[in-house]
Amino acid sequence: MGTITWIGILIIVAISAFFIGAFVTKKQFKQDELEEQVEQANNALEQYRQDVADHLASTGKLVSKMKDNYDQLLNHVEETNKLLLADKKQHPAEPFFSKETTEQLQNSLKDRSSDRSNAEAQPADYVVGESGLFAGENKVSEHSKAS
Repeated sequence: MGTITWIGILIIVAISAFFIGAFVTKKQFKQDELEEQVEQANNALEQYRQDVADHLASTGKLVSKMKDNYDQLLNHVEETNKLLLADKKQHPAEPFFSKETTEQLQNSLKDRSSDRSNAEAQPADYVVGESGLFAGENKVSEHSKAS
């Protein structure tokens, strides 16, 4: 074989090696890029797991605190209930109002019953004596009788 044949084979081999090298390099570049994406995805997943773990820990603390507050509230209600029941047992005949208030109410009821004994008297809730629309009722009747 001649020199030209060898040079032709050498050029063909060089061009083939160039394309094979470019293909392999491109494939390696894509593989490196995919490995980097996988690493980023793994890091994001790990960060997400850490965030979820932190959130669950925080939720656990809040639930524990809420349970403690509920227990305190329950104890407070039980103590208040015991105090109210114990106080009721100690003073069963204790009046609802004070002595002065009870006397004022009784006097008010006596005054009202004496005012109601008169059929023409105004209701004690509004005013003592005649007033309003019914103040001149007798006068109107006298005027209507006169005409």
